[in-house]
Amino acid sequence: MKRKLTAAAAIITAAFFLYGCSGSTAGDTAKNTDKASEKENITVKDSDADTETDTVEFSAPSGFYDEEFALELKCSDQSAVIRYTTDGSIPTSDSPEYTQPIMLTDRSKNEAVLAKHTDITGYNNYTPPAQVDTCCVIRAAAFLSDNERGTVASHSYFIGFDREKLYGDVPVISIMTDEENLFDHETGIYCLGKYHDEWLSADPVNPTLDGWQHEANYTQTGREWERPVYAEYILSDNSVGFGQDMGLRIMGGATRNESQKSMRLIARDEYGKKSVKADLIPGNERSDGQGDVEKYKSFILRNGGNDCNYQKYRDVLLQDLVKDKDFETLQSTPAVAFIDGEFWGLYSLMEDYTDNYIENNYGIDNNNVVIVKVSEVDEGTESDLKLYTDVYDFITGNDMSDTDNYKKAEAMIDMQSFCDYMAFNTYIGNWDSILRGANWRIWRVRQQDSSSPVGDGKWRFMVYDTEYSAGLYTGGDGYQENNVMQAVKGSDEAKDIPCPPEDMFKKLLENDDFRQRFILSLCDMRNISFEKSRVDAALNKYDDMYRVLACMTFDRFGPDYAKQMYGMHKEEMKKYFDNRYDVFMKHISTALGCGDTVSVTFGTSDAEKGGIIINTSKAELGSGELKGEYFKDMSITLKGDPRKGKFVKWEASGCPISDESSAEITVTINNDCEITAVYE
Repeated sequence: MKRKLTAAAAIITAAFFLYGCSGSTAGDTAKNTDKASEKENITVKDSDADTETDTVEFSAPSGFYDEEFALELKCSDQSAVIRYTTDGSIPTSDSPEYTQPIMLTDRSKNEAVLAKHTDITGYNNYTPPAQVDTCCVIRAAAFLSDNERGTVASHSYFIGFDREKLYGDVPVISIMTDEENLFDHETGIYCLGKYHDEWLSADPVNPTLDGWQHEANYTQTGREWERPVYAEYILSDNSVGFGQDMGLRIMGGATRNESQKSMRLIARDEYGKKSVKADLIPGNERSDGQGDVEKYKSFILRNGGNDCNYQKYRDVLLQDLVKDKDFETLQSTPAVAFIDGEFWGLYSLMEDYTDNYIENNYGIDNNNVVIVKVSEVDEGTESDLKLYTDVYDFITGNDMSDTDNYKKAEAMIDMQSFCDYMAFNTYIGNWDSILRGANWRIWRVRQQDSSSPVGDGKWRFMVYDTEYSAGLYTGGDGYQENNVMQAVKGSDEAKDIPCPPEDMFKKLLENDDFRQRFILSLCDMRNISFEKSRVDAALNKYDDMYRVLACMTFDRFGPDYAKQMYGMHKEEMKKYFDNRYDVFMKHISTALGCGDTVSVTFGTSDAEKGGIIINTSKAELGSGELKGEYFKDMSITLKGDPRKGKFVKWEASGCPISDESSAEITVTINNDCEITAVYE
């Protein structure tokens, strides 16, 4: 949808001054502690002041417009001087004074400004485009006679863009900031900068290293490397989801060296609002099932990580397939970014694991949350690490085949979460994961909180950065690797990490109950989460969402081969999972000595009326049935999952059912069999 604003701008302007501003400046704040105000000794008016007298109002809201038009600005304080910028920077006393309407024109395929910066990657392979799609960004503020600056108001205007053709239903996030915040040699967070110069000269070996190994401004971390920005989120219906001042950081590991970098945006009181209250990710249900997530302390614009020059969506697809499992996953939506008006490519806008994430998903006080990431405290205090090391010491130091010891361990760790987490990383062959001592997170409450089922003080796992998997760098090969055996034996890489969870995992496998639970998790991962038709549907869904915009991003940032080879990576991923499905049961049996498999067909009398929960996973029975394999003499738990109908009974062929009318049953599988849930 585009807004129609014709050449009759005078009529609109007249109405604007008669009836007030038709746009919105919600989220703009006076707490702009920017470098410009520091340099000029400008007093920034407190945001709690009378904003009606010092806020600049715009005659049109942000969004997409068919035609060029004249933008009017006004301030009710007649003594104020309005100054504005068009480059994303905050207005200063040297900025142009507003004296007449600003003509907003079609700037698509405009000459690049920020995109011309080539000092953004250690690979030295970035060729800047001559032109980029550009929108009009206007930032304005009222300056009073005593050189006091009022609230900065910021808006984005896309003139002449065919939004539906270019971006479809994908939202657009427009980020505005002073150019030096990103590209200043000493303080810019997006460039090689001073840190790279010093790093190169520190060791003659450094210049010979691969680009991803280079140190630079953009590899620096911490609050010191956070910069103030204004972010505006424009939805597909042309409404503004939110607009407010935030902090921005570069994020990631080796992929900080990519020309299109991942970014984290953070809300803070000092920027004006301590959270973003918006429907950022459509359908993002809270982890406790109590409605949708309604606010975000921070969120991520991720370039795809290791997959950034391949599909870009591998991580979000994989997390989507297992979002029903007993671990945390990051939900996401594709989003198109613009920085200071310039097209910055396609990102996955994702949730961000923090203590606030737990609060927003479970209603637990964020001050009572502890998160440990790769054996270091990520959220909490340093003393909280002992909560983890105590569990590690107990499990690795005791006989887990002993029933009493195992019960104590069950009170410390959510065993289903642990089994599902290991089964997931094993199935996808994740080479940058817990299997090799990398990219693992666990969380718990410090003090038990009876208001939530997960407030029991048990450690639970959190999934992230899954894309270095499923044959990413091997053309879809690697499915034949027995990663179950790797999980059972452990890895040399994990030994370099203090207290790696895999040590606990190996000890817990001494316990028959845990071992059987893990085997069931492996079977369910194969039979349900990564059933072939389900994977195919997910590949088609994400390819449709990402393909066009990913190729536009490769046009903007390169590399050239990424666009040329884009389609083949989907087929490589399909190759991996088709073949993984076929060989995985043998991998389980070889690693854990499970014996022969039997075939089980699960069905429903009417998929609209109800389905089946198999162990802990909801089976998708859209076609009426699901075929899977389990090991002979294995017990599985089945539960009716009513939707529009009422559960009546189970019907079975090839296996005995003790109580066919019970909505939840445990069945021991001895032969090939069929089990159907009947609904009315």
